Amino acid sequence: MAPTNEIESLQKGSIYCMLQPLIRSKKQLDEYYSRLQQNANTAENRKCKRCKIEYKVEMESKGVPKPLDENNLCKFHSCRVIFNKFPDEYYYACCNSNFNAHTNFGRKIKPCTTHNYHISENPAFFKNGIVSSASSRGSNKVVYALECELCATVNGYECCRVTLVDEEDKVVYESLVKPEGFIIDYKTEFSGITKEIMENGPCKSLKEVQNDLLKFIKEDTILMGYGINDELTSLKLHHDMLINTVIIETRRRHPFKRNSVRDVAENLVLERMHHEIRRKNEKDNSSACLSWRIFKTIFN
Repeated sequence: MAPTNEIESLQKGSIYCMLQPLIRSKKQLDEYYSRLQQNANTAENRKCKRCKIEYKVEMESKGVPKPLDENNLCKFHSCRVIFNKFPDEYYYACCNSNFNAHTNFGRKIKPCTTHNYHISENPAFFKNGIVSSASSRGSNKVVYALECELCATVNGYECCRVTLVDEEDKVVYESLVKPEGFIIDYKTEFSGITKEIMENGPCKSLKEVQNDLLKFIKEDTILMGYGINDELTSLKLHHDMLINTVIIETRRRHPFKRNSVRDVAENLVLERMHHEIRRKNEKDNSSACLSWRIFKTIFN
């Protein structure tokens, strides 16, 4: 494993060049995810992202959805499924329920979380107001790690805070973003965002944030992030030099293969990245993402 000082000593230009083979366009990443999930939602008829129930959006007043009845709350697991190499099983990170038992033995695992709103995406909302880095004049051949904190609104997951971190782990841009839709869940346990934080501000409109970001993000800039295409969707920003660490992280070695030094090192970095993400600090999150990508590039 390369010493930390060797990684830190890499020149900006070399990092930019090394990452070239890993770049994908927004279209390529969207096509990858479209194979995993089909979205047939409309403005009124939706499928909840959390509990997978199909439902109809009902409004109490303009822009404000009607809460669910107490007997029909949204029931779900709040964290994703995590893989544990030993004893070779999957489990829910939120409650440690064994996912293998649920899928292989037909046991129904009771969801550990409830909410008075379903969460789903209104596709039409995210197709309007899109800006592209292709329209941003100039050149900026650098690598940025992009991190967006998302809150759930009636439109789906909208960006409520954005952070851009450079190759030296310095925050070059950060701002709270005022969502356009009514907020139904701040997702504080993941985003660190609360109602008070949003109300106290200062918050910028999405349009203002788009204009700010395009001062840094040019057509030849590399953006990386954990689910980077989702980040850009929430920002309504089109860019075609992307590295999505989700896809790279999901590559798994054979579970029965003896771990090499590289395997152990990669697991340590992955563990560090997840730890940083849970700290709910956008700089640490993006920095961890960048460190992870540099590490994988060096050792692959």
